[in-house]
Amino acid sequence: MLVHINVPNGESVAVEIEQGTTLADVKEGAALALGAAASRIGLLFAGDRLINDSNLQWLSDGDALHLVLEGSEPQVYRFAVPSIQDRRSPPGNDSIIREVSNAKHVVESQGEVIEVRASASVFKDQGWGNKKGHVYLVQKRAGIKINQACLLGRARDVPTSNVSKRTHPEWELAAGDTLCVGYHVGGGGGHKLFVENLRVEVAVDGAVIDLEPSGGGGGDISVVETTARREKRKRCVMM
Repeated sequence: MLVHINVPNGESVAVEIEQGTTLADVKEGAALALGAAASRIGLLFAGDRLINDSNLQWLSDGDALHLVLEGSEPQVYRFAVPSIQDRRSPPGNDSIIREVSNAKHVVESQGEVIEVRASASVFKDQGWGNKKGHVYLVQKRAGIKINQACLLGRARDVPTSNVSKRTHPEWELAAGDTLCVGYHVGGGGGHKLFVENLRVEVAVDGAVIDLEPSGGGGGDISVVETTARREKRKRCVMM
């Protein structure tokens, strides 16, 4: 089977996995194609780090892996919302997403969202009628919403207590973007939404690999750095 190893700067490398292929083989294939040192390469699939050969069984033909600097951890933005208790959306605004005022983070540097984890001790609606209650993660740029992802599913489609969910939206973030938590109650009569102890963690991978060949100007291990630092270095070289 063929898998693709993605780097947050937009590059992609195809690696073939056959019977007997080891994780070290996959890393070596990526290292040879990118001019990097295999010892510095880490691989993530669906937000989980591949740590041994048995992890390759998770993969199917066409799957995408994400390359990160081994030993570094993704940046994590954390949100804590003690309680949401709200009634139906205003008339004519059935699809409106209300933002939680104190659940916002400004993105510090460019990167890619590789995993979102959300949990709540209570997540329920009015208990009858149409099911419309949702909790969302929202990405905004210059004040305009450009992405949204449902965090827990739809109320009454999931357990009403101790619910948790992991998603992998793979959004591209720019420095200055805003991540915030929002929710949708639903229009019509009688809609309510109750959420207690909502916790959200957004893991962002900002590591990119310098594509200079090993032994070139980048040194014999190839430089792995954050996207923001790489762009700053490019500007300095161009000046």
